[in-house]
Amino acid sequence: MSQYIEFFAAPSDAAAAAVRTRGPAGKYAVVDASNVYFDADDAVIAWRNLLTGPAGHHPSEQDEPRMVADFVNDGSAVFALPDELVTNLITASPQQLRDVAGAWVPAVVADGTDIDVDAAVVLMSRIAELARAAAGTRDRLYCWVAC
Repeated sequence: MSQYIEFFAAPSDAAAAAVRTRGPAGKYAVVDASNVYFDADDAVIAWRNLLTGPAGHHPSEQDEPRMVADFVNDGSAVFALPDELVTNLITASPQQLRDVAGAWVPAVVADGTDIDVDAAVVLMSRIAELARAAAGTRDRLYCWVAC
């Protein structure tokens, strides 16, 4: 689990990777999830699967989080959110986000994370707003994590 988690939009993989050592805050607008301890890459996959719908959907490699700055000794890394997740976040209704949060929370609580559904809805709604703001620009969504 990561102690520091920030979602942000950046214009390129190189620009996103450049924040690995210090984080994106101060350089980009961020959705800060640092007060919640969870595995961000696992959460992104769960959110994608829950928003996609059909259980028979088999994601391709481009539907997975893609590392743009690999983990280093301090535990920091940056990965790009899957396009499919970003597209679904842009179009998700408040009820869909609540449903996804409600399905995701029990799994992360079982892993020892202290979060309730309302807090998860706020987090996911803020990430969806970030995705909507980046739509139509060169920006992609990324996640910075650090221990």
